[in-house]
Amino acid sequence: MKNKQFNIDDNHLIISARKSPIFIRIVLTTFLVLIALIPIAVTIFVLKSGEGPFIGIVFSFLLCWGIGFYLLKLTLWNSVGREILSMETEKISYVADYRLFKDRHKEIEIQDLETELIREEQFDKPLGRLRLKTKSNSLETVLQMKISEVEELRKEIQTRYNIA
Repeated sequence: MKNKQFNIDDNHLIISARKSPIFIRIVLTTFLVLIALIPIAVTIFVLKSGEGPFIGIVFSFLLCWGIGFYLLKLTLWNSVGREILSMETEKISYVADYRLFKDRHKEIEIQDLETELIREEQFDKPLGRLRLKTKSNSLETVLQMKISEVEELRKEIQTRYNIA
């Protein structure tokens, strides 16, 4: 098959995000840079005016850089984001990889594991996500894929763990 959104490498199943349009990534990066520079500019302006430092400067750094961190995650996810499912003998581990850092570590035991297709539609295209669940826990992928690709992932997991 050509142009698959996922790759199976030994015990790792890697689902890659489709890159968003370049215009969207440029806009996100521009906002990210502006939000990062705002508190620095405010600090320079306040110190040059002779008023001295005050608590508002700290608040502006916390607020702007908190928003900036969220925009960084959003930009990285839309550019290089991927989900990694590590298939071990007793469990499956999930991590969201933003290339600069990893997030959302989650694990699910293999005992009584069920695989499920979550159907979604986007612009009249049938897409889906993968759900792994046990009686006490569940794990869902975030990235949408073609239904045929999700079914292929389900079959791979079912074959690997002898699930009916």
